[in-house]
Amino acid sequence: MHGERADGVRAPSDVAAGVTRQLIVARLLDAAADVPRQNTAELMLPFDVERWLEGDVGHLHRAADLTAVPIASHRPLARRAVVTVKRTARRLLFPILDVQSGMNAANARVVTFLLEHVAAQARCIEELQRQVKELAERDR
Repeated sequence: MHGERADGVRAPSDVAAGVTRQLIVARLLDAAADVPRQNTAELMLPFDVERWLEGDVGHLHRAADLTAVPIASHRPLARRAVVTVKRTARRLLFPILDVQSGMNAANARVVTFLLEHVAAQARCIEELQRQVKELAERDR
């Protein structure tokens, strides 16, 4: 029959659906009002992601490879001896430095991935807030 679901339960009328929708919108607005404003104001914007990628996350990417650190000495008299000792230490530590460099690079990739997803979630939240406001204005 018209207005029934397949399981035999009648579908809600248009009036009941409108009331239900108004209740949902009211609850969403109440929930949005309970959220502290500083959290919603601090949502990541795309330019914030760029700032992070250039700043701390960029440093993670740039400093990931420990085997590429330049070897130098600032002591003019002992420069050759210090550089030789540092090169020898790097050769001895190469297996450890190689593993650590791999871990550093993996961590940098994970941080970048998570940062991009946080920014995407912030955009989705912003869009949902806009839709809730539109629903509230339309129902008034």
